Amino acid sequence: MANSINQRIRYAKEHGARISTKGQNDTVIARPLILQLDEESIQGHEDTWAWDLIQILEDMFGKENVLGFSIHKDETNVHIHVLFVPCYEEKKTNGKVKCTLSQTKFFRNPKQLAGMHKHIRKELLDKDYKIEKDNKPIEQQLAGYYDKHGVWHQQGLTPDQLKAITNRHKELNEKEREIMLSKHELDILTQAMADVQEKAQATQENLENNMRIFECQQADFENEKANLKTQMQAVLEEKEKLDRMRTTTNDMLERVYSVSDVCKKILQEEHTLNKDFLDFLDRLGQQNNIPLRERVERLFKKFDKERRELLEKKHRETTIPDYRKSRQRTMDDVITQFARQKDDEKASDFDFC
Repeated sequence: MANSINQRIRYAKEHGARISTKGQNDTVIARPLILQLDEESIQGHEDTWAWDLIQILEDMFGKENVLGFSIHKDETNVHIHVLFVPCYEEKKTNGKVKCTLSQTKFFRNPKQLAGMHKHIRKELLDKDYKIEKDNKPIEQQLAGYYDKHGVWHQQGLTPDQLKAITNRHKELNEKEREIMLSKHELDILTQAMADVQEKAQATQENLENNMRIFECQQADFENEKANLKTQMQAVLEEKEKLDRMRTTTNDMLERVYSVSDVCKKILQEEHTLNKDFLDFLDRLGQQNNIPLRERVERLFKKFDKERRELLEKKHRETTIPDYRKSRQRTMDDVITQFARQKDDEKASDFDFC
């Protein structure tokens, strides 16, 4: 058996296992395992129960780690001692095997150990062993047992000790009830916190939706602002154009008024001359006994008629019906038209009809 242990340890070292020899922290390289069954449990399995247990242990800890066992039948219940090397193997991603010698890899805590006991019982039940799946209460295990002859055997606890354990069990039950009440309160608090969190989540989602809507509205507002700015710029440009047109129109009107004043003055002078000329014709006709004024009137009417027809013809050829084109007339056109109107007024002074 020693050779088997040495071979297993050598294998572990070759695959990275380290062995510590520092007194209290020495590495456990081998440890015993004890499994006990009563005679009632192994009935019908007298020849195979040991091998069934070894097979279960090999499946749990690895066949190579279970190196030997011995069966003890000299005590009340038969049991088996097994020699176990805690070599834990782990296969890496690169395919190599990494070994560790540590019993904590197999027995991490009491809860895991209890789970192992339950697993062994389940495996035995699957093999038709007559055993209970769960352990007996600690009070029953410590208080005593009945042997195969029905004789009661005390296992070291007096009735007072059993009473103390029972009282302790009651205290534990009361503590458990208190814990259950605290757990109920904690569940209520947890549910309340969950409700608050759900409402907070809904509020957060609502806020995010509102923020998205606000961002869209903000973008629309910026677009409207930009459009309004463009429109205002266009209005200002139009206003500047109107101001320039107003200034130009005022200048043109001043020039027209100036020319109009000159024309009026000339026409007034011509009117005076015409009146003097008519008086002259009357005097000269009376002296010579000739109707000079009538002859001049006929000649002037004929001349005025031809002149009017010619002016109307030119006026029709030069008149632009589009009002927008009429705004583009030059200053000379305005003066010419004004002079034409004044000529018409002047001609009316010779109305001899």
